[in-house]
Amino acid sequence: MDMKNTAVSYLDPVLMDSRQLEQTQEVRIPDGMPDVDRILGVWGQPILRGKEWRGDTVGFNGGMMLWIMYSPESNGAPEILDAWMPFQTKWGIPEDSPEGKLILSMGIRFLDARTISPRKLMVRGGLSVCMQALAPSETNVMFPQGLPEDVYVLRRSFPLKLYAQAGEKAFALEDTLSSTGEDLSDWRICSAGVRPYVNEQKVVGNKIAFRGAAELTVLFAAEDGMLENKSFVFPFSQFAELDKSFGNDAEADIQLSVTNLELEEDQEGVKQMKLGLTAQYAVTDMTMVDTAADAYSNLRPVKLTVDRLELNPILEKRWESLTGRTELPEDILSSIQTTLWSDVPVYDRDSGGTLETQGTVQILYKEDSGLEGKTFRWDGSKPMKAGEGAQVHITGFLPGQPQLEPGTGGMGVSGEVRCQITTFGTEGIPMVTDLELGEVQEQNPDRPSLILCRPGEKSLWELAKENGSTVEAIRSANALEDEPEANQMLLIPIE
Repeated sequence: MDMKNTAVSYLDPVLMDSRQLEQTQEVRIPDGMPDVDRILGVWGQPILRGKEWRGDTVGFNGGMMLWIMYSPESNGAPEILDAWMPFQTKWGIPEDSPEGKLILSMGIRFLDARTISPRKLMVRGGLSVCMQALAPSETNVMFPQGLPEDVYVLRRSFPLKLYAQAGEKAFALEDTLSSTGEDLSDWRICSAGVRPYVNEQKVVGNKIAFRGAAELTVLFAAEDGMLENKSFVFPFSQFAELDKSFGNDAEADIQLSVTNLELEEDQEGVKQMKLGLTAQYAVTDMTMVDTAADAYSNLRPVKLTVDRLELNPILEKRWESLTGRTELPEDILSSIQTTLWSDVPVYDRDSGGTLETQGTVQILYKEDSGLEGKTFRWDGSKPMKAGEGAQVHITGFLPGQPQLEPGTGGMGVSGEVRCQITTFGTEGIPMVTDLELGEVQEQNPDRPSLILCRPGEKSLWELAKENGSTVEAIRSANALEDEPEANQMLLIPIE
């Protein structure tokens, strides 16, 4: 029997994985800077340098810009030391995967430093990474053609949400750091961190339009040693060109990564920021897949070959927020700067369905003896149910700004981490791939032309196939519009 082949093109998620990376870096004190007495804090900014798809592996390279604050042995004002900590890693993918697009989301897990000697430090850092590899793929949907009138086919239509296109848009932001009513020219930059986010995105024809902001947090130091933490928000509005036009069902997911951060000062002391960002996007679209799931004839034998079409459609995409709190010692009543770092959240199905994460809170505060810096563990969790057998992946995450607030037992730090959850289906779609028809057979003249039965859990298709009738004949005889109730008595016309 002739079969019509219809090609369905999409992007196959050959990799969706997260990793927790660790690295150590030795940092020497440059000539001209005083010896180290103790470490007060470490701050960092993840930077994406490049992504690579090579044969059966994918990976990225980049690192973290580091700012290390220490108290000198001379008991002077805190000193700031900057450094670079490289990171890179690779993942294995199926060997026959054609080159596609990579989408990367990353954030700091933890940072700490210790003194090896008065002129040497050892810095330890952790990076959380989510990697998606989307490879172009195509599958054929088969449907029988030219069937005799006595052969009935169960046609089923499946609306499937699939990845349709992916890419990235690089752009830059340049602006002056200014604070309303305050002159920052005499302040020195001690550390910086960028939190870029998208708060609106939409697929419009052959473009993705998106808006968001980059929130820059800077720790400043005055000449007298006073420290102050300030935030600056730089909004942006961008669009990315697509290879084709999409309809109203198309949606875009965007992950932002920082590719460059420069903080400069001119001769007048005016601070300038140069920020490089890349918006990595994946467009999903609804594709209607029509298959022949079954076939029969009430006049001849029909032999079927039924396979399952494996497409792993997206069942759901949504953002979830995990909140948590860590209690602080009684001597910490205020904070100059509070920083929250987080692992990539994980989904634990065995615990009854829980979304969990952990991370580090770093606090720089002032006590009677001077500046002090400490770190504390932070944990967040949230119950979350997922369908049995569904594949749950964390495809992006964004730590929020921590809040220092009082509680019943003293001061504490509450924090929030938002993560994007993508759930995939695992059941294949039944599809007739071959159909053989036997010769028309003479009907038994003694067979009834009408029978009575109760359907139980059987569908109209199953009743028609078992009894040599048709779905339309049963519907007409019983004035049905939908499937019958289990205890309903039905007339089954035999054709």
